Amino acid sequence: MEHTRIAYRDLYEAAHFEKPSWFDRESGLVVQHEARHDEDRYIELPLFDDVTEQQMRVEFTHTLRDRPDLQDRIGEIFAYNRPVDEFEQLLQEEGLIHDWKNFRELARQRQLNEWCSQNGLRYDMDGM
Repeated sequence: MEHTRIAYRDLYEAAHFEKPSWFDRESGLVVQHEARHDEDRYIELPLFDDVTEQQMRVEFTHTLRDRPDLQDRIGEIFAYNRPVDEFEQLLQEEGLIHDWKNFRELARQRQLNEWCSQNGLRYDMDGM
């Protein structure tokens, strides 16, 4: 039997792992173990890696069009490849840290929705 539903909690947690994870269409489970995952039954899950997170920070910065001074300060953080903590500290000082965290969470949910759509899956919110 092929499973077409994945538990959202499993999908979300797997996206935060440092190593790849796969959804097994036959068992309906997320697996992290190193194994042959070249079979059609396995689908590699998305990861919220450094590149993905940086894209989210850039997208958030674009929402600050009414604050060009702040965009410039953030641009300096990006240009000099400073730590993420400095980005978040600046947003904390500007009273925007909650806006950033909400933006990032919605972006993550959007990415997981898109991944599910592309792979013919739906996620199940039971147990959340």
